[in-house]
Amino acid sequence: MPSELIFLIKDVFMLRIPPIDLLENPVSRGLPIQFIKMYQKEVRELFEKYIPSEEDNLKIIDILIDPQVYETLRLLRSGIVTMESLEKLKKKGVDDIYSVLKKLWETHMIKVFKDEDENEYYALISDFYIDLVFPKYLLNVIKDSYEQKSKSNKVLLEYLDVLEHIYYDLKSKKKKI
Repeated sequence: MPSELIFLIKDVFMLRIPPIDLLENPVSRGLPIQFIKMYQKEVRELFEKYIPSEEDNLKIIDILIDPQVYETLRLLRSGIVTMESLEKLKKKGVDDIYSVLKKLWETHMIKVFKDEDENEYYALISDFYIDLVFPKYLLNVIKDSYEQKSKSNKVLLEYLDVLEHIYYDLKSKKKKI
């Protein structure tokens, strides 16, 4: 092989998921009792309409790569909070909480509930799940490349060897768990 090659060995799998921990007992996580049914309804409606798509995943990735948004999400995963709690994130580098909240609102990650005293409660209505998965489809890509002779056999064999090692490593780690 005349030059270095890069082989893809894992794919990123991502989708939205409901904030299960918050839904199980929202009152213990900071949501006033009068909003429980509304909160559950918001989450249910979001996921009844949710269709995973590349566009949606790119929106989620866009917010995740922003350290201020990610720090805010970490807080929102632990509880339903007021602006007072969100303001404390300034100590952790979240300088513009309003732009962060706007991003989360626009990507349908949060919902705001307002009580009769004008107190706002910021609740996560959508979380995300990210994992690395073995790219089985690459075996077909390698097979097609072999049949079309678009890559040298030596390169394809090396790729298969790399994938085989990764596959068996993943299998052995799963057995240990």
